[in-house]
Amino acid sequence: MNVKKVLGIMFVLFISLFIVACSNDSDNENEETVDAEASEETNNADANEEDEAEGSEEENAVPEDEELFAVLEANLEALTENDLDAYMDTIHSESPLYDTTRTTIDQLSVYTLDMELFDLVVEEKSEEEATISYKQTTMKVDGPDFMNNETHGAHVLRPDNGSWKIYSSEEPTEVLPLDENGEVIEETDADVAAEGVYIDAITSLEIPFDEGMWELESYEEADGEALAEFLLVDEDLTNFTELFSIHYYPDGDELLGAEGFIEMMEMNLTEMTTGNLEFNSAEEGFFEFSLTEDDIQLDQEEVARVFAKDNDLYVIRYTTFEKTIEDQDEWVDKLKSIQ
Repeated sequence: MNVKKVLGIMFVLFISLFIVACSNDSDNENEETVDAEASEETNNADANEEDEAEGSEEENAVPEDEELFAVLEANLEALTENDLDAYMDTIHSESPLYDTTRTTIDQLSVYTLDMELFDLVVEEKSEEEATISYKQTTMKVDGPDFMNNETHGAHVLRPDNGSWKIYSSEEPTEVLPLDENGEVIEETDADVAAEGVYIDAITSLEIPFDEGMWELESYEEADGEALAEFLLVDEDLTNFTELFSIHYYPDGDELLGAEGFIEMMEMNLTEMTTGNLEFNSAEEGFFEFSLTEDDIQLDQEEVARVFAKDNDLYVIRYTTFEKTIEDQDEWVDKLKSIQ
């Protein structure tokens, strides 16, 4: 199930101390004193080198598990208290998601959330990087519509000016919807059945699927938009290689239009990715892109069509992950046939 997720990115400062010895002895005309000062300066220089070496060793030391766990707990506290500045202080300054993380966390300020972190495991660690797997429950206390959830994932920490901070968060391996009591909601085939204000507009489209190959995996809608996602019948959201999705925006043609959507898509991808992105506006209403070697996202390729119908805007996307689109011309023809 594709649910709204709040990933707790957390940290505590790993402090390195640098001890520097220095000397400010007054000048002395006595040659013996001068020699003594020269000797002292030499000794102090040696001491400085030793202390700096010790400081460097301390800075680059492999952290204890408890230190890394404290990192996550401290950051979670900043998140639950909606302390944006304190939260951003926990993010690595060179993280590819630094700017977008600030925007996302700022948007979450409309919620009061109860979050709990558990089952922390240090998967690997070195002087330069540590990976910690986690489980986290996120329950809404107050705010707009929100899906309570239990998230399983991993955070990557790196030292940043002597402090261990979150550099990236891996794609969650599992996101489980929870009821108001914190119990996992067991999904059945009936649960996937799409219901909502906009569902008729989506189901009215003629979709050129091969019989029995695709099935609706999730459907979500909010005020002014809806999203239906289809996966191959033998795949699920924890392990999939192809995705077919339909975005629907009522009155979207008037508000943005196909050309405006494509421009916005290219801008968002450029800002939010760090890998090799190739984006092209193909024939009218079509765009395609490929993304490789991104710090966070899987390698992927996509071909998509944006079109208007009765002043509403539809975006039909076919995406592959960790493989190329072998039959791109065929998919372009399929997208053209959707009316």
